[in-house]
Amino acid sequence: MSSHRIGIAFFYHESHSFSPLKTEIEQFVQEGYFVGTEIYKAYSGTKTEVGGFLDVLKQEKQVEIVPLVCAAAVPSGIVSSEAYHIIEKQMLHSLTHAGPLDGLLIALHGAMVVEHLFDPEAHLLSQIRSCIGSNVPIATTLDMHANISEDMLTYTPLHFGFKTYPHVDMYEQGVNAARALLTQVKESAIYYASLKKLPMLLPSINMRTAEGPMKKMIDLAKQAEQEADVYNVSIFGGFPYSDIPIAGASVLVTALNPETAEKVAKKLASQFWSIKEEFIVDLPTVEEGLQTALKLSSEQPIVLADIADNPLSCGSGDTTELLEYMLKLNMPGTLFGGLYDPEPIEQCVQAGVGNYVSLSLGGKVSPEFGKPVEVEAKVIGLSEGEFYNSGPFNQHLKVNVKGAAHIRVGELDILLIGRPVSANDPELFRHIGIEPATKKIIGLKAKNHFRAAFEPLVGAIIYVDAPGVASNRLTTFNYQHIPNPIWPLQGVKYESEKRRKEKWMH
Repeated sequence: MSSHRIGIAFFYHESHSFSPLKTEIEQFVQEGYFVGTEIYKAYSGTKTEVGGFLDVLKQEKQVEIVPLVCAAAVPSGIVSSEAYHIIEKQMLHSLTHAGPLDGLLIALHGAMVVEHLFDPEAHLLSQIRSCIGSNVPIATTLDMHANISEDMLTYTPLHFGFKTYPHVDMYEQGVNAARALLTQVKESAIYYASLKKLPMLLPSINMRTAEGPMKKMIDLAKQAEQEADVYNVSIFGGFPYSDIPIAGASVLVTALNPETAEKVAKKLASQFWSIKEEFIVDLPTVEEGLQTALKLSSEQPIVLADIADNPLSCGSGDTTELLEYMLKLNMPGTLFGGLYDPEPIEQCVQAGVGNYVSLSLGGKVSPEFGKPVEVEAKVIGLSEGEFYNSGPFNQHLKVNVKGAAHIRVGELDILLIGRPVSANDPELFRHIGIEPATKKIIGLKAKNHFRAAFEPLVGAIIYVDAPGVASNRLTTFNYQHIPNPIWPLQGVKYESEKRRKEKWMH
């Protein structure tokens, strides 16, 4: 008989306070809402946090896995009170009827915002504590872009933030959280945490961990983890589009004694603050980016990344400025996608493959960032929109974009999708017969995660500053609730024209 019963759960959303798209329960159902044993089918064998939980616990002969609730939605506007309470109620119901637990693993994001609730992760942990008591160990995983609060630490010191961006270590952090929890359950280990919040609201475009300032911080975190008694160090860049009092960057250190945790956290926070200006960048316009792409000599595709409309940064996925420029270019070997627009997909289905159809593309969710574009398109391919990720990011996870259509307008291939999803995996295109590696110029609704799978396929990558709700320019947003003062909203310094172009066109 199992001697330890460990619950697993997942409640994940990154919320944009200025997005027009409120996140309802339907968005969680579309992306992933699983209860009980449904979780095994959805996450077993995946390189996700829950996949890591499962793999560690399955190796333990004297552990019984208790699957509770897993709910995730694509980043968008704030979560409605109704949607949040439906999921929280299901979570608490599952806990109440699960029987006594010896531990709980829960994957969170850390940047969820709910109507009338600025810190839902801390609120959820408080409700969970009311169900399972104060003595049952809890360990969480958190996104690198989490906005962390001191309240979260009152419910557990065990929080494991991602150390990569693109996030290709979600599985590993799930493994780390599970192992730490088991150590606490089996050996009654005691952990202490120290959190240092910094008054910095950092644009995430320059948080890649392959190079730049965030790589410096992650390297320092890994060095600190080699020190005696230091168990885990997480560096959080924060999510700058959450207009909440706990927004901003932070450092979280978990150690075997409180003095060590405090000393290391204070030192790393000081180092983080000292390099803050390195996170600020300016980007080329769409026109500048395209002109640069045309001048480059590359045997591999050149990517123009429309970062301000990246769905994983809460973009609507349907802005049209980059699309319009690529249509005017009308160059063979060009590809744009995925553009969220279910209406034209239905029209393509009705017209049938091989036929021409008049379509109005994009600009429906956020017309202030570009009006719909009228085109005469040939339908090249149609799909139900289901595929499995093949790249390192969320590897093997099933994705459903609710229908897809491959159309061609002049020389430009366009992929239409039925819900906003970032173009982070080549299978988004390959599942409908498009091979992105054969193209010359590709316009993607993406930011940084796509690099994990696309970098081996492409040459130059150019980030462009098209209009969108996830703009790199934080001064465009009307914040009401963030800490004051907070850097760099007063006196933002942009790099020189020459330096920014050299830096962002590689």
